[in-house]
Amino acid sequence: MDKELPWLADNAQLELKYKKGKTPLSHRKWPGEPVPVITESIIQTLGDKLLQKAEKKKNIVWRYENFSLEWQSAITQAINLIGEYKPSIPARTMAALVCIAQNDSQQLLDEIVQQEGLEYATEVVIARQFITRCYESDPLLVTLQYQDEDYGYGYRSETYNEFDLRLRKHLSLAEESSWQRCADKLIAALPGIPKIRRPFIALLLPEKPEIANELASLESSRSSLHSKEWLKVIATDNTAVKKLERYWGLDVFSDREASYMSQENRFGYAACASLLREQGLAAVPRLAMYAHKEDCGSLLVQINHPQVIRTLLLVADKNKPSLQRVAKYSKNFPHATLAALAELLALKEPPARPGYPIIEDKKLPAQQKARDEYWRTLLQTLMASQPQLAAEVMPWLSTQARAVLNSYLSAPPKPVIDSTDNSSLPEMLVSPPWRSKKKMTAPRLDLAPLELTPQIYWQPGEQERLAATESARYFSTESLAERMEQKSGRVVLQELGFGDDVWLFLNYILPGKLDAARNSLIVQWHYYQGRVEEILNGWNSPQAQLAEQALRSGHIEALINIWENDNFSRYRPEKSVWNLYLLAQLPREMALTFWLRIIEKKHLFAGEDYFLSILGLDALPGLLLAFSHRPKETFPLILNFGATELALPVARVWRRFAAQRDLARQWILQWPEHTASALIPLVFTKPSDNSEAALLALRLLYEQGHGELLQTVANRWQRTDVWSALEQLLKQGPMDIYPARIPKAPDFWHPAMWSRPRLITNNQPVTGDALEIIGEMLRFTQGGRFYSGLEQLKTFCQPQTLAAFAWDLFTAWQQAGAPAKDNWAFLALSLFGDESTARDLTTQILAWPQEGKSARAVSGLNILTLMNNDMALIQLHHISQRAKSRPLRDNAAEFLQVVAENRGLSQEELADRLVPTLGLDDPQALSFDFGPRQFTVRFDENLNPVIFDQQNVRQKSVPRLRADDDQLKAPEALARLKGLKKDATQVSKNLLPRLEAALRTTRRWSLADFHTLFVNHPFTRLVTQRLIWGVYPANEPRRLLNAFRVAAEGEFCNAQDEPIDLPADALIGIAHPLEMTAEMRSEFAQLFADYEIIPPLRQLTRRTVLLTPDESASNSLNRWEGKSATVGQLMGMRYKGWESGYEDAFVYDLGEYRLVLKFSPGFNHYNVDSKALMSFRSLRVYSDNKSVTFAELDVFDLSEALSAPDVIFH
Repeated sequence: MDKELPWLADNAQLELKYKKGKTPLSHRKWPGEPVPVITESIIQTLGDKLLQKAEKKKNIVWRYENFSLEWQSAITQAINLIGEYKPSIPARTMAALVCIAQNDSQQLLDEIVQQEGLEYATEVVIARQFITRCYESDPLLVTLQYQDEDYGYGYRSETYNEFDLRLRKHLSLAEESSWQRCADKLIAALPGIPKIRRPFIALLLPEKPEIANELASLESSRSSLHSKEWLKVIATDNTAVKKLERYWGLDVFSDREASYMSQENRFGYAACASLLREQGLAAVPRLAMYAHKEDCGSLLVQINHPQVIRTLLLVADKNKPSLQRVAKYSKNFPHATLAALAELLALKEPPARPGYPIIEDKKLPAQQKARDEYWRTLLQTLMASQPQLAAEVMPWLSTQARAVLNSYLSAPPKPVIDSTDNSSLPEMLVSPPWRSKKKMTAPRLDLAPLELTPQIYWQPGEQERLAATESARYFSTESLAERMEQKSGRVVLQELGFGDDVWLFLNYILPGKLDAARNSLIVQWHYYQGRVEEILNGWNSPQAQLAEQALRSGHIEALINIWENDNFSRYRPEKSVWNLYLLAQLPREMALTFWLRIIEKKHLFAGEDYFLSILGLDALPGLLLAFSHRPKETFPLILNFGATELALPVARVWRRFAAQRDLARQWILQWPEHTASALIPLVFTKPSDNSEAALLALRLLYEQGHGELLQTVANRWQRTDVWSALEQLLKQGPMDIYPARIPKAPDFWHPAMWSRPRLITNNQPVTGDALEIIGEMLRFTQGGRFYSGLEQLKTFCQPQTLAAFAWDLFTAWQQAGAPAKDNWAFLALSLFGDESTARDLTTQILAWPQEGKSARAVSGLNILTLMNNDMALIQLHHISQRAKSRPLRDNAAEFLQVVAENRGLSQEELADRLVPTLGLDDPQALSFDFGPRQFTVRFDENLNPVIFDQQNVRQKSVPRLRADDDQLKAPEALARLKGLKKDATQVSKNLLPRLEAALRTTRRWSLADFHTLFVNHPFTRLVTQRLIWGVYPANEPRRLLNAFRVAAEGEFCNAQDEPIDLPADALIGIAHPLEMTAEMRSEFAQLFADYEIIPPLRQLTRRTVLLTPDESASNSLNRWEGKSATVGQLMGMRYKGWESGYEDAFVYDLGEYRLVLKFSPGFNHYNVDSKALMSFRSLRVYSDNKSVTFAELDVFDLSEALSAPDVIFH
């Protein structure tokens, strides 16, 4: 074949660029730089830190009795050398000394090689495989463990440290004879080394892959040998590599920090790089299950070969970076990408996604379908954007893959919709301002900063409100010194935040509830039965006495050091929270110093708003620093502070970050003078992000009526040109407000392949150049603000075509890995999206949390909120009720709360108004014409749509299109029928539970709202006519005046089926059976039977529970004593208003009252056995944490609450 291969040959030596500061593991072919000389001895200092903690060696307790006599002798010798001069010592003694000192540095091994030679160092490393030091919380206890096959289950013994692995570097640099002697030592020692450590020996000798090949067959009856995964770095035999496939849990090809489950791995990237350098493309298949990780993926993405992109394509849907790597690869190596795609699409059954997480069988079809669509879209994009590619890769493809490409090449082209006619286009799509004229820029003026005194402002009553919170009241009763006298120092330290139990601190200590709850915590929680000392007597730590002394003497630095030592964990860097309520009680100067040091150390804290209300402007330096460290968390705190130092950071937020725009706007408008003083000079500096942010913030002030103040501040520079230049910039029209630099189009921008917007006037598609202009306008988006020209675009183009265009853009953005810098492609849905967009986006939002995309799901909720159509809000409400993800439901409820507040409604009232008509106000909405066939839809008692044909025969499912159907009418009717079925099902799933809750909580509506929301609404009236409604006086919403039903003709009929009039000032609610007399219930039951009305929920047949006089007078209900229910039945009560409380209790809130249902033995809510039996213990009612009698409760409320336990314990 004469043509040049468009990618690397299969046997090519790979040339890779490595991350800064990273290199592959060394090899004798690639030994790397020589080892630097060690000038300061580390050996002589081994163990000194341990001696410093203990002060005297005799204070240390040593444990190493499980070692052999030879090892015990070596360890004893090592202990004796601590703090002494260390001469040349046996290798085993050196290994013990290194282990005791816990020094795993490369430099230490370098010194050992430098001082004693490579063979000696090899013996030390071999000895190190038999000894380890156990973790002990007591710094004066040293326990050494002999490593055998049983030791070190989990990750810790299977991850290698820098000291041991440094030997590989020295072996790579050694002369041949020296290397051979060391290799012989390692191989000779191999049979005696614990099996779990043997893969390490293979890792030291990459030049002898036969060791790794042989060890791949190593088995142990007492250990899982996860460490064999390291053999993948060296093994060359295909059979050995195949045996190693089941080992992947250590993730040996990824660097990682230490965590609760694992030690750090500092050699993952180096191992992956060395494998690729040593074995080339032959190594790629074994990297498939690691290819979605950053370290492995960043190396693979550099290799131009179809096998590599094939691997990346198979894992692309694992995470966002994987998609981005595919996008990057397809741009850099389009030939290899097209070839891999063609070969994959040619397979009858493409390979499964490698590695973890495993896809459930029921989810496989959807995943494979989505993957196939993604591959085809990527292939089409490549062929459309680079038409020559197909011909250039064709000679290198299999027959089947050629057929795939030919099928795309020979497919009839889509109807050409492009147009070059600009005559009908609006001016902005032909000659927009940034293309037709030079942008006005600010002159360069050298303005000195203005001085302006910081200010603080609190809303009237705000400081008093903060001081009245339970935490503030509890901790402000005395000074901290007085508190330490009244309580023990350990208790005050615990209140200050010392300790590792953040849950206890936030839920009991900070609210001041621990004193009253100490005993009950020990009784109710098994966890605290093992921590009685801490609960009763405060912070339980060897450091407590030192911390107490530091606190009494005001030694802040010592206290912070103790805090950091106690907080340090290899697995969790920060676990405790400073109590600023308590710190506020310190002397003012001490409190301020403490505050500043906490911020400088980036510690966590609570009670900051109260602390700032006490210390005021004196706390500003610390607040400024906190805002620079954690702006998102600190932003609400700065609203009360006006300072020029805050103006630019706030302006940058206003310009770029949509999530906090409202807070930024509030600060700018609250502190206009500080904003102007700080930002005016920036406007006249060199164009930059800061100058644009400054001008945008000043423009906000100008638009909000602060022009006079801006002029006043500008004149303080005593220059006539400042205000005139600034005013000219501020008066620019909205179409002239765009970035100085036009952002470049992203790689996924291929609008010619997407649905194209069409003009309203003549249905003409916009031109290709107009599409580029639309793209430029979209890329102007910053901080959630769209360029004004996009709003104008909506007046020129058909809404449904803009929505389709936006959805295609969003899809392309997702397939490119959803790059954050191009988030405007996502936000475009909020501007152009329609009802169909809302439905489609909701489907994705619901799926994202399960795919690890929770942040994107929350962004999707925000987009639904911004869409400004009722269907989007309906979908938002649906998510708040039906999402599997609890955080997603909560986030959706928060967005709905904001919408409700903006409309002056409660969430329930908003939900009432979000029920769509589904087009049922049109008499023909329930008829569907397929031509020769006609169908109608009716709704059953659950509001589910039921389809009937023209012979009135019920259809089991949505009818399919047939050859004899009308080719125009049938597809349109089918699409409408499917849409109605989907929307109606979704709405009914939300509507019926809301009506059930309205009955349970005795909700009422005004007569006007009842007419609007129920009687006259074309969809809800279907259920309205199947319920019994009650009339209640406005001043007594619990007293039933009369009951009625809504007849088909819209009349209100009583139990005798006689029309009645409703008082204009009456309230309407769903009548509870206990409110009606037995006669009334009987009459309504007969009416419903006569009219064949099936209620949508249990009303007349509702289970009711009435207490006996003795039970009412009691504070404990024991009628179900001796009864049991399953955990699954108890969990079902959550849908009836009950909530899981403690491990052995459920609670039901009734305003100021709370019912507490106790059962035994209790269960862990995170590990539920639904069939486990729980025995009823008691049911009590509380008010303000005091037990009261059931007689205080409303009889209807109590019946609703007790109906659920009455069912399961009956």
